[in-house]
Amino acid sequence: MPNWCESVYVIEGPKEDLDALDKIMTSLKQMEKPLVENGFGVWWCGCIVAILGGNTQEIYCRGEVIDYSYDGGVIKMHIESAWSELREFRLFLLKKLPRLKFYYQSEEPGMCVFTTNDKYGRYFPERWLLDYNDEAKNLYIYEYFTDLPAVIEYLKNNGVLTKDVYPSKGSIAAALDEIQEERPDDISYMLEEFIEVND
Repeated sequence: MPNWCESVYVIEGPKEDLDALDKIMTSLKQMEKPLVENGFGVWWCGCIVAILGGNTQEIYCRGEVIDYSYDGGVIKMHIESAWSELREFRLFLLKKLPRLKFYYQSEEPGMCVFTTNDKYGRYFPERWLLDYNDEAKNLYIYEYFTDLPAVIEYLKNNGVLTKDVYPSKGSIAAALDEIQEERPDDISYMLEEFIEVND
């Protein structure tokens, strides 16, 4: 069984190209059966590849659209895929609709792979993800942050940190490790940075 990766895309470009992609998505959603037999459903990424004339055996498209919206300005698409962001699928769409621009943020926590191509934070300004759980206190945090000082402030405001911590991943992790060592059965956490990629 694969690790599942969550990727959120914001797609911008000329209205006629966005309308064309929206027409494809709408037509697939209205189908009773998937265009191509698969284990996902009508919004399997392979169905999108097939309707655009691509070969699902050659283009890795093991994933499905689980949320979709189009407001006339940008398309937002949330895809759940096996192992990683569907780069081949995305590049195929760009080949077919080259005037579109895809911005994305991707999370695969099983292998701690967190990426974004939104270099300037146009749609995804957050660069840090904190997943903190304290079972005994019924405290569950899953939040995104633009920088590490914001992480520290949030942890202080929620009573997790009671002392000053230098704003670095290592310092925050050391402080959280210290708390976790006192109650290892109650506390778990993950603090990850979204790494910028250039595609």
